[in-house]
Amino acid sequence: MRYIIITAIIFIIAFAVKVDLTEGTLPIAAFENPKVIQKCEKEYTIKTIPVITELGDSPQSLFATYPSELNIPLPERLSKFYQLNPHLQKQSMVPGELIKIPIYVNEYNNCTKL
Repeated sequence: MRYIIITAIIFIIAFAVKVDLTEGTLPIAAFENPKVIQKCEKEYTIKTIPVITELGDSPQSLFATYPSELNIPLPERLSKFYQLNPHLQKQSMVPGELIKIPIYVNEYNNCTKL
């Protein structure tokens, strides 16, 4: 019985020393200043160019004709294109139609503190 009690005491002391060495006597988190967490999102300044379509025009051909100053992925440009021209989601372009082409000019980070 004596050996079991001594073994239990040794394990308790070893555990206390391990916790003290890894986490510290008093946890550091109690003394640290709360960290400010920021959530940043990329946002763009967009200008639009009005264009009168011609026969055979497509959004991709218009993007090639009027390139953006920033390197923006095609799905993002198409999304903005259809936001500016919602009538083109269900119909094709008609020659002589006035549409707006999004041109991405400037990129900036919009950060908010949480």
